[in-house]
Amino acid sequence: MKIDTNKRIKHQDLEAPISHFATPFPYTFTIEQTVGDVLHTLQSEKHEFPPEYFYITDKDQVLQGILDIRDLPFSPPKTCLVDLVETEVKKVYEEDSLENGLDLMTRNKLLIIPVVNREEKFVGTLEIIPHTENPKRIGKRRSNKRLREDLFQFIGFSIEQKRPLSPWLSFRYRMPWLLCNLIGGLICAVISELYQATLVAFVLLAFFIPLVLTLSESVAIQSMTLSLRFLHTRKIDWAQVGRRLFHEGKSSLLLGLVSALIIVLFYFAWSTEILPLVAIGVSVIVAMMCAALFGGFFPIILHALRLDPKVAAGPVVLMMADVFTIAIYLSLSTLLLM
Repeated sequence: MKIDTNKRIKHQDLEAPISHFATPFPYTFTIEQTVGDVLHTLQSEKHEFPPEYFYITDKDQVLQGILDIRDLPFSPPKTCLVDLVETEVKKVYEEDSLENGLDLMTRNKLLIIPVVNREEKFVGTLEIIPHTENPKRIGKRRSNKRLREDLFQFIGFSIEQKRPLSPWLSFRYRMPWLLCNLIGGLICAVISELYQATLVAFVLLAFFIPLVLTLSESVAIQSMTLSLRFLHTRKIDWAQVGRRLFHEGKSSLLLGLVSALIIVLFYFAWSTEILPLVAIGVSVIVAMMCAALFGGFFPIILHALRLDPKVAAGPVVLMMADVFTIAIYLSLSTLLLM
């Protein structure tokens, strides 16, 4: 039975074994067969819409991997499937709960996943394609990114509804990360104490501390949000990460320059001294760039360490943004003014 995404998944269904929802999959071939065998089978049967890929097993029906249909036209008919099969394939076991299976599918953005038994024998597939729609339309829309995202959001929401945390568990899950904000605030207080002489000599600097902190925190959260979206759509490609951070650095530089310019326009309502203005403007630009780069990079590090960036990244990014900003603001101001 395919998962009907037009209805909310019941809690008892999520607890049921995947075997209750596994469906037969007709497009399976053995690893000893050739591309010509696959093409002959497909041409001899009538299909409403072609499959995207096939499952490959050995003679004992043990799953060996998958074969992308796009590989067939570019391979000679006598090519053995063993030379084309992709052996790294996500799979679920028939006795696993539906909740675990759907969780794996949403994390890996899969609309269909093979189901095997404990002997690794292929028994069918688990699908989350709406079975109430016209199959031809489904075939055309499988590549539709928005449709896929809607399906995964629906499944993810259903799973989360199944897992309400008790207040105590929620507290234990979230409080350690919120302690980062408390620690960050204490560190900022210590840094301010170290630069007390600068703040006493130039009281005007204290007026702009909330503004500078707000700008850094905001740009850090923006960068963090973009990184979380980046992690949802790609495996970690460190070259791509480097290019994204470089782009983020340039964007934050422009944001910092515009923010500093706006501060300049209002600064002279308080003072006509130039050096404090320079200190504030330069600090804003440098602090925003550091906060943006950290906000963009830290979720990727958490993801690489197999931690949950959705919960952990926010408090830590804000803590580091505050600490970096206060340190940069007061140290640069001291360097330029004292």
